[in-house]
Amino acid sequence: MATVGRLDSAIGYSELRAGTKLSGAHQLAIDSTVPSVDTIGSGMYPYREIEYAYGRPPADSPASSCLGHLSRGNGQDMIRTHGHLPCATPKGPRICGED
Repeated sequence: MATVGRLDSAIGYSELRAGTKLSGAHQLAIDSTVPSVDTIGSGMYPYREIEYAYGRPPADSPASSCLGHLSRGNGQDMIRTHGHLPCATPKGPRICGED
């Protein structure tokens, strides 16, 4: 992304939070809507990324504990606080492509 910021007419992609602090890089507004947790969460900003965790780790494993933390309670607050949209919000399942 640093290279994209230095080159005229270059186009790149980064996660929302990582792309906001780069010198020379600009966020792309779509239909006059800039990306943010709120505009992505409401569906106003139509471009987003989804992170998937595949498989089912053993219930007593560190991976299972981590996934549980990220999908419930304080983990959801932490995700939002750091500029990301948690999938387990009322609008999240639709936005994250789940039924």
